[in-house]
Amino acid sequence: MRPELRDATAHHRAPAASAPAAAAPVKGRPRSEAVSQSILEAVLDLIAEHGTVTDVSVEGVAELSGVSKATIYRRWSSKEELIAAAFESIKAPVPEGIPHTSLHDDLVFLGNNMRRVYGPRDMKVIRCMMTVFHEDPEYKRHHDRLVERRRRHVRDTFEYWLERGEVAPDLDLDLAVAMFTSPLLTIFVYGQYPHLQADDTVERFVDNLLRGLGGPLCESR
Repeated sequence: MRPELRDATAHHRAPAASAPAAAAPVKGRPRSEAVSQSILEAVLDLIAEHGTVTDVSVEGVAELSGVSKATIYRRWSSKEELIAAAFESIKAPVPEGIPHTSLHDDLVFLGNNMRRVYGPRDMKVIRCMMTVFHEDPEYKRHHDRLVERRRRHVRDTFEYWLERGEVAPDLDLDLAVAMFTSPLLTIFVYGQYPHLQADDTVERFVDNLLRGLGGPLCESR
């Protein structure tokens, strides 16, 4: 049981009457990042413990994270949205600062960003959620909304170099995104092909992908 966290949304005391007038307060209640993270960690712990989302309840998450149900619902509107957000939280952060030095370098940058070492708990969560997203359309809807941001980074990268004539002019962008992301997810997130989980896998993969796309194979290494 993790230490109880105080509800970060509690009201502050009003200033004394003699205090000078303060600036108008920001509307809404503050949302502590530490509290949000504690809630998401509680969700992941419960999914791994039960091996299913069916037995994970908002009440159980509130108890384990030490906050009220109201605190949870101020952040996520439903159990499905909460669980999808918790699953998203174990992934690598959305990449920033794509170099745009070459298509090769950009794809290597994006691919390496997808690499992450997952512990036993998170691997249990991944295996469970893959089944959930396949079987439950409501969970899938929330998941797709979150991962669309990641896909957009890859699509934007292909579009950037397409406009500069660095890939075939008739390139199917949606197919290119799938060709890039799916194999890397299979290797680095879902844990398949463990012999390919090497430091140079992303670069070797990008090299082979670019040959298939008709793009330049940059030799700068």
